[in-house]
Amino acid sequence: MAFLMASGVQAQDLKIFVNQKGLIGYADQDGNEVIKCQYESGQAFENGVAIVTKGGKSGIIDATGNVLLPLKYSKIQTWGNNLYLIQEGKKMGLTDKKGTITLPVEYSLISSPNCYGKALIAQGGKQNPIPNEKKSYMLGAKYGIIDANGNVLVPASYKGLYEFSYDPKTQPPYREGRRLEFSYHSTTDTLTTDCSYLGFSGNGLSIYNAGIIDGNGKQLLAQGLYYFVMKPQSDMVRYYNVKKKQVLCGYHNLNTGQSFQAVAFDKAFNDITFWTHGDFIGDIAPVNGQTWSFINKTGQTLRSGYSSLIHSQPTGLWAAKNASNTWDVFDDSNNDVATLSGFNDIKFPYNEESKEVFSVQKEGKYGCITRSGLVVIPFDYDQALGNCYNMIAVKKDDKWGMQSTDNETLIPMEYISIVLPSELETKHMWVKKADSLYYHINLDTKQVSPTGYKAVSNYKDGIAHVIPLNMVIEDTQVNRAQLFNPNTPKATIYAADLEKNKQAFGYLINTDDKLVIDLPTTLLYKDAIVKEMKNLGSKELTASQKKNILLEVTRENRSYDLKSTLSEDEWNY
Repeated sequence: MAFLMASGVQAQDLKIFVNQKGLIGYADQDGNEVIKCQYESGQAFENGVAIVTKGGKSGIIDATGNVLLPLKYSKIQTWGNNLYLIQEGKKMGLTDKKGTITLPVEYSLISSPNCYGKALIAQGGKQNPIPNEKKSYMLGAKYGIIDANGNVLVPASYKGLYEFSYDPKTQPPYREGRRLEFSYHSTTDTLTTDCSYLGFSGNGLSIYNAGIIDGNGKQLLAQGLYYFVMKPQSDMVRYYNVKKKQVLCGYHNLNTGQSFQAVAFDKAFNDITFWTHGDFIGDIAPVNGQTWSFINKTGQTLRSGYSSLIHSQPTGLWAAKNASNTWDVFDDSNNDVATLSGFNDIKFPYNEESKEVFSVQKEGKYGCITRSGLVVIPFDYDQALGNCYNMIAVKKDDKWGMQSTDNETLIPMEYISIVLPSELETKHMWVKKADSLYYHINLDTKQVSPTGYKAVSNYKDGIAHVIPLNMVIEDTQVNRAQLFNPNTPKATIYAADLEKNKQAFGYLINTDDKLVIDLPTTLLYKDAIVKEMKNLGSKELTASQKKNILLEVTRENRSYDLKSTLSEDEWNY
């Protein structure tokens, strides 16, 4: 009868129960002990099972108390798609809730799956501290990749395994694309890409001379061929071979296995201050020599004689300035777009969400046209920026305003600067007046807030980050004791110029110009703070809620010396 009663209980109805000896079991809603109190610790039931510990070893039981996974593991935690990470000594593996081992317990590292469902695995090696960080990595290990179901995609056989995650757009030699990024593979970090392409080598501490594999471990490019490579695009790999005072730039065709050198520069790599050559996005790629030219996948020159280039990935178009100082516009397949060509200047839409409306200049004046050449904003302006979320900043007589792509006036031409929008269909933006302060403008009511700020970030999700006029801005590292001390004067906050540094400290305000977080916070944490505010579901936060939100989002970045004393706020939290 006891067995029947127990088996009829739903797992979600069971609650952790502690007897007088401090042992843990599980009871039903009426307090009846269903699973005997025999465990040192136990977690709540989830998906019909619970993790329990006895004698320092953990396992998994079901709602009847039946042991599904033997209590012999030093660590068990939820992982991926309904799986559990299990650890026995220094070895890790994966199991499902029925106790079936899906990945053998033979790995020295299994990271958490990233947003693409990919995780890093390692075999062998020993934990070693990462220089200048409070993290460790597996020195001498061999790495591989698994998916969120525990399937091995890339066997753990590479001492060096690196992602194409480095964005070098601010570095002139690269300009576009993704480069391999060196990582120590911290035991607490996750991967950052979808791992469709990976770099590999026999060197666990260098990205140079790496080969390339795809996301299933198939070798696409042998290691040692090129000094460093960019992420494959259109089945072509852009490479650099770097010598002491020479840089050789070229391409490798993954389909044919053939490569060719496109251009060479007689200078050290670190002395190159210009874009050398670009990825194949489609059928053509740009190469920089005496002038810019465009080549196909065999290295044949298709176009040449250009002094400047613009590439718009959202539209798939190139613009190249010719010898007549006008712009030729063509697509990634080298097809001319005559309706957009022949202008003295052209600016492409900034993002994929924006309509294909282009700002162009002719006869000294700017206007806007569609890809078909239809004029949607007349040629009345001294300057026009690119289409940003279907808003176009225009300038006339040294004053800036904002027009929609339908030529509706959104912001009158009265300001010395306008902060471009950060999202579609926004109704709240920032304008800069002659006093060099930024003011909030409501695009519906056309009202401008009376309060000016020294620096701002744009509104997103109804919240903006601002630095008030009375706030002292210094390029100084934040003193945590001051930051969380309620007695610190709010005008004495260490920050940096918000327009240059996301570490700048300021406040958060809403679209009603009310402070929602009046404790110093950085733009770096803004999104995380807004998420926490939404979780609370409170329109007006208490002082305690504000402090706790900041403590929560900065948790990973706060540390304490053993001799230090915590502030009351942090201790209470």
